[in-house]
Amino acid sequence: MLSSSLLRTTLAGMLFLFFNSAGQTATLLAAEDGLTPKEKETLQQAKDPEQQLKLWLGIAEGRLKDVLLHTRKLDKENSAKAVAGFRTAVTSAEDCVAKEQAGKNFKKLINRLHKAMKKYNFALLQALDKAAEDFRQYIQSAFEASQRVQDAAEIQMARFK
Repeated sequence: MLSSSLLRTTLAGMLFLFFNSAGQTATLLAAEDGLTPKEKETLQQAKDPEQQLKLWLGIAEGRLKDVLLHTRKLDKENSAKAVAGFRTAVTSAEDCVAKEQAGKNFKKLINRLHKAMKKYNFALLQALDKAAEDFRQYIQSAFEASQRVQDAAEIQMARFK
């Protein structure tokens, strides 16, 4: 059996490691969304749904360019960051439109979202053909997120036909 002093020291060390790693995990999770502090601030200031969607789609397009660039350069770390940012942006764009489902601009917003996702998917599919084997996973991950949003938009658009 361990002495009570040694047991306390061991327990204190384990708690320190746990809380220290929990703090690092929270920091990593905040960074994993792939947004810069300036982007977060700009998004918080945007109140109009059209403006928010425009910002999200702009971020998504920028991250898409980053995904394509970093996968061509065979840069795994930055490819992963760009994909995380792209996935966050397209999912957030979808959420932005979904909040306006009962609004008068919903049809316009859903059409804009759908058009953007088709464009992104086309670019991702072209890049997938040219990507190195080890980097296809990044492009595939971005494509899956974008395709899911495109499919959901198509279902919503069917209501208007």
